Amino acid sequence: MIVQQTQNAFNDKAAQFILVPLGGAIAFSVESWATIMIALPFVLFAPLAGWLSDRFSKRDVMLGAAIAQLLILLWLCASIHIRSMELALCGFFALAVQSAFFSPAKIGINKELVGSKHLGFAAGIQQMMAMLAILSGQIAAGIIYDQRYKALGETPEVAWQAAFPPLVVLAALAVPAIFMAWVVPRTPAQGAEKLHGGILIQHFKHLGDLWRDAPLRQASFGVAFFWGFATFINLWSVKLAKVLTEGQGGFGTLSSWFMAAATLGMALGFGVASFLLRKRIELGWVPLAGVAMTVTALIFALQDPTGSLRLLSAAEISFHAVLKAALSPISGSFLWGLASLAFFAALFLAPLNAWMQDRYPPNQRGELQSAVNLQDCLIGIIAAAFVEGLVLIADMTGVETVLGYRIQLAIAGVGCGLITWFIIRLLPGHFVRVIGLSILRIFYRIRPVGAEHIPEKGGVLLLPSHVSWADAFFITAASPRPVRFVMDAIYMEKPAIRWFCTLFETVPIDLGKPREAMRTAAAALQKGDLVCLFPEGRLTRTGTLLPLKRGFEIIARQAKAPIVPAWLDGAWGSIFSFEGNRYFRKRPHRIPYGLAISFGEPIEPRDASISLIRHGILKASSAAVEARLKGWKRPEPRAVQANGYQLGQINALPRRQAIARLSDDPEIDALPSVATFTKLFKVKLHHRDQASPQDHCWVGGSKLRHSILALPPTQGAVPFYDFSPDALDPIDPPGWIHCPCLAVDGIIVAMSFPDPPKISPSCSHQPGSKPGTYGHLLPGFDFSEKDGITTLHGPAAGPDGLQLPHPLFVDDLGFVGPRQDPETESPGDSA
Repeated sequence: MIVQQTQNAFNDKAAQFILVPLGGAIAFSVESWATIMIALPFVLFAPLAGWLSDRFSKRDVMLGAAIAQLLILLWLCASIHIRSMELALCGFFALAVQSAFFSPAKIGINKELVGSKHLGFAAGIQQMMAMLAILSGQIAAGIIYDQRYKALGETPEVAWQAAFPPLVVLAALAVPAIFMAWVVPRTPAQGAEKLHGGILIQHFKHLGDLWRDAPLRQASFGVAFFWGFATFINLWSVKLAKVLTEGQGGFGTLSSWFMAAATLGMALGFGVASFLLRKRIELGWVPLAGVAMTVTALIFALQDPTGSLRLLSAAEISFHAVLKAALSPISGSFLWGLASLAFFAALFLAPLNAWMQDRYPPNQRGELQSAVNLQDCLIGIIAAAFVEGLVLIADMTGVETVLGYRIQLAIAGVGCGLITWFIIRLLPGHFVRVIGLSILRIFYRIRPVGAEHIPEKGGVLLLPSHVSWADAFFITAASPRPVRFVMDAIYMEKPAIRWFCTLFETVPIDLGKPREAMRTAAAALQKGDLVCLFPEGRLTRTGTLLPLKRGFEIIARQAKAPIVPAWLDGAWGSIFSFEGNRYFRKRPHRIPYGLAISFGEPIEPRDASISLIRHGILKASSAAVEARLKGWKRPEPRAVQANGYQLGQINALPRRQAIARLSDDPEIDALPSVATFTKLFKVKLHHRDQASPQDHCWVGGSKLRHSILALPPTQGAVPFYDFSPDALDPIDPPGWIHCPCLAVDGIIVAMSFPDPPKISPSCSHQPGSKPGTYGHLLPGFDFSEKDGITTLHGPAAGPDGLQLPHPLFVDDLGFVGPRQDPETESPGDSA
């Protein structure tokens, strides 16, 4: 489909740029008429073109358009052969009619071929290839015609001879385009309305259908502005080239180069847009591109559009002369300015086009696209008349010709600014978000994992872990859909926060009125939004998953919305997390810093429970670690790599500091992931001959336990991470903090650690340990239970999983310890 529409655009534009300089050579002004003739069929036949694309397979419409183009190009060849510009213009008009019927089919078929997920990327590629086809058609036609015209003698009589052979070649090129249209997959017809006379005059009905949908109406106005602006720049460039060459030799070459600069910039803009929209359609690029268009147009208006070109006579203008001038510091700035203006214009259009294609109802896709085309062409005609009016005013007032064209561009720049201001007011949240996320991506490399688990449409309740103050930004950057976050309404009392939350359509809830809060969140889901609620209700200061609060089950059931659990891997370590026992007041580990946001498999609302959601979040954490290992080239076994990374995701062993061990401790020698941890997180591992409270913290087994117990009492609180078989047997030597830990088959699965400090008296307590347990299960493990045996899963657990020794299990708070026997007297006895 892309190749076929590219060939169609090439033929169209090449034919135009043969007829335009031909008209100049025989003193028949074509450029203004050409603009009107291109736009008029979209006005006259818009309803019929839309009906055709909905009533029949869009692939069949494309095939018919390809056949029609071949016949019309043969008509043009005959017209030039008999030297009739009137008949040639009829053929030119017929090409525009063919385009009017081709356009809704080629645009409408995008979603039918690729769906919503890749629509932004596909639309950007389609527009980029169309622009490249236009560019190559302009350059080839203008330059070939000029070279033939000069070689034959530059007289009106030979102008016809210069035009005929290139048109014959275009007719030949139209033949393979028919075959390409034939092999496009045949999509089903979407409409059922039969042909009747009223369809021919349903312009305002279709426009009414378009305008009744307020977001579609506003987006269509933005698209119309682009085409009006593009028409202005197109006609402005051609007229400027005509002034510089006085319409004689070199006109085709110079106008082709001006248009080539604009078209190449536009093609590059569409290419960049397809990359930016590859994950989701982001409307925030529209106002940002509008700002860039405004600034570029106003700066561009200050540039001299002639430069060294002004020093060339009409006879000297050639491909090589213009290329040399384009590389000069004088005129080169003009051509680069033209390309930059077109680049930002394409970035302005692409998100709007993709968003509208996604929003069209399937059975009206052709009709609504034709209504958009009609609107675009009406604006194009107005823009062409506007240019002619400005030229007339300049002539009447005696303004120097080139200065007049610079004033025209300045007026266009002011128009861009006014439209952009309106769009920013209309889409402030999108505008701020795209700027914020662009800045965020400078400092963070955010990798989404399992994004396909988020349904493309409908309400979805997202339940992620809550690790840092920037989690909302990280999730927004990773999500394929816009996210609305739930926030306690008490924070909305502050004007700055209220403005920010209103901007991003935050869902405010009153935690003092739980029933009303749940109804508010459910209403947002019923609207079809992706709503994010942090089920822990607070930031973790341990790095592990905190107990989940109830309420989300009722919200999901009321809204009948699926639940997607999620894990923010790597957020522990961001300056916005509590890693290092403080927020913000620490330097980044690296820039850019890598994060993986893992989205788990959807859970049906009827199945929602705290236990199931907790398992879903833990499973997402293991998927995130698995994704992080991809691309690593380290010597350690995969399980050891994963386990060493997991050790850095909790508030236990410190990053970028030092830890100590005994030189001949066999239980630590059996844990290779400790050494991997030190390499991954820039930790110094000191080997000591005996225990000493001078070191920051210690890791060890039975030998270290005995060494510490033999020491005299000391001041301080040095953590001792105990991996010995007797770790659950508590010891309490003065100056030391005993932290039981568990390793199974050389893989560390759980660790206790000192309770993290509170940042304020009102902060809730978050324990780093629990009596009678080995501490928290490390992030990156999920687990299952069968016949009383708990099996851990995740990259560190290996393909077959890692069984915990009986009777160990993972409790509801995430601590690993022995299952309580009702007949035992204490956890210690049970152990």
